[in-house]
Amino acid sequence: MLQITKKLQEGISFINAIDINKLNGLLGRVSAALCSGCSQVFTEEEEEKLSSSLGHTMEQTRQLVHTVLHIIQQAAQGMVRPAVLGEHLLAAGITQDRVEIFTESWMTNAKTIVDKLRQQTLSEKQLEDIAWELHLETASSCLARQSHPIAHLQLNLVSGTTAGKPEATEKVVIQFDQDQLYQLYGHLEQIQSQLDALR
Repeated sequence: MLQITKKLQEGISFINAIDINKLNGLLGRVSAALCSGCSQVFTEEEEEKLSSSLGHTMEQTRQLVHTVLHIIQQAAQGMVRPAVLGEHLLAAGITQDRVEIFTESWMTNAKTIVDKLRQQTLSEKQLEDIAWELHLETASSCLARQSHPIAHLQLNLVSGTTAGKPEATEKVVIQFDQDQLYQLYGHLEQIQSQLDALR
């Protein structure tokens, strides 16, 4: 679940050094931010207060918050059980008492966090609508049987939303000949069969 990098190890050392009650409060704040879909856990002013409370620099505090956020996001993406999360955290070097706080918080907030993350998209742009046209091109009227079908797909993409309305729309037009259409259809069938296998 967790790939241990130098930055993550640094963050884990901060987790192990922080007061257990402050870690509990930090986990609650991170979980609340994820449950509400906020991208930022603390304002800059709150980060400064947290830094002075912990006796850390701003950079160390940001690393601590980022590590806690990363652990919870990885647990949500893997939809891991609390016991499995605990095993991974122990293997990563987090002390037992802190692992218990993580697993308790995860048991309480997992469903809400996972549901909220499911509503978010991983892509900046989302497909809103598809329009299509099919054209038959022939070399001449006598060679009507030697027509070449050409399909035009128009993908209407939206990026970002404000108050439920898209911020920007983009239209992408793609042209396919018959072989390319068959290839696209084959790929779509593969995707559909993989989606069906997940059910």
